[in-house]
Amino acid sequence: MKGQHSNFWHRTRSALFISIALVITVAATAFQTASAADTGAGLRIGTLGAGVDFDIALVDKVNLRVGYSAYNIHRNVEQTDVTYDGDLKLSNPAVTIDWFPLDSGFRASLGAVGSGTRVDATGMPNSSAQYVINGVTYTAVQLTSLNGRFRFGNTISPYMGIGWGNPVKSGQKLTFLVDVGVVYGGTPDVTLNANCASTVPTTICSQLARDIEAERQKLVDQLTTIKWYPVISLGMGYRF
Repeated sequence: MKGQHSNFWHRTRSALFISIALVITVAATAFQTASAADTGAGLRIGTLGAGVDFDIALVDKVNLRVGYSAYNIHRNVEQTDVTYDGDLKLSNPAVTIDWFPLDSGFRASLGAVGSGTRVDATGMPNSSAQYVINGVTYTAVQLTSLNGRFRFGNTISPYMGIGWGNPVKSGQKLTFLVDVGVVYGGTPDVTLNANCASTVPTTICSQLARDIEAERQKLVDQLTTIKWYPVISLGMGYRF
C-alpha cells in the first residue's frame, strides 16, 4: 500500500512540475512578444491561498494569467467519530485565459489549476484514551497511531469562473480584482493508515484493518462534495 501511495505522489509531483514548466514556457514566450504596456501583475488572497499573478494581453480583450497561490491552515477535523488534528496545505499553480466581452472590467475565465493541495491528518484518542472506529472501540494501547492524507483526485483540475478587473487595461495603474468560480478537483483520494500494536492478537488487528477501511470510505463519502471546490478571491492589480 505504501508503495502505491508513493508512486501516486511521485506521479502527482511529476505532473505538477511538468505543468509548471509549460506555464513558465508559455509565459516567457508571451513576455518576449509583449510590450510593457501589455503586462501587469496582481496580488490575491482567497480560497486557493495567497499569491501572485502575472497578466499578459494576448489579443484584444483576451489576457493570459499565470499565477501561484499557497497557504497553510491548522485545525481539527471532525467528520466521523474520530477527531483528526489536520494541516491543510494549499499549493496551487494556475494558468487562466481571461476574456473581457464588454468594455469594462467584467471577465469570464477558463483555466487549469495544479492540484498540489492536501490535508495531512493525525487521529487523536478521546478523553478516555480510546478510538471509536466504525462503531468499534480500540484503546490507545492497541492502536498506537492513526494517520491520513486527503488529496484531490485530479492532478490538474479545470477551472471556470467570472470576475472583475483587468490589470493590463490602459489608462489605469491600479485595479481592484475579484474572482468567483469553481475548480473540479475530482473524487477525493483519501489514505488512512493505522498501526496495530505488536502485542495485540492477530484477530483484533485484522478487525482493525477492516474498520480502518470502513472509516476511510466514510471520509471519502463525506468529502466527495468538495470535488467541486469553490474559488473566491480578492486582490489588487498593477499595470507595468
